[in-house]
Amino acid sequence: MTDGALADSALRAGDALELVSDWTAPPEQWQYVLQLLARLDDAVDRRDATAMRAAADALEDLDAYRDPGRVGETPPGPPPPPVLERIPKLVDRIGRLRAGRNA
Repeated sequence: MTDGALADSALRAGDALELVSDWTAPPEQWQYVLQLLARLDDAVDRRDATAMRAAADALEDLDAYRDPGRVGETPPGPPPPPVLERIPKLVDRIGRLRAGRNA
């Protein structure tokens, strides 16, 4: 993968991460977000631009299709602590990757 593709994917992933902190979602959707963040973390470790873009795309898709919840279900809430703790770490690692340093 070229450095340009890696930089583009890192930029896309960083943009997607910025959205997540403002979301509200049901608990089961936050579990899926955590899975996507783990996939993104792994892709950064491997410097895999394709996997980074796929994880970013999946996060962006969630932004367009967040479930508002249904009557009788647990109402949507803000990101839980595990999500909020992981985002700044990933943003920092992606920023270092974009700057050409070890993530």
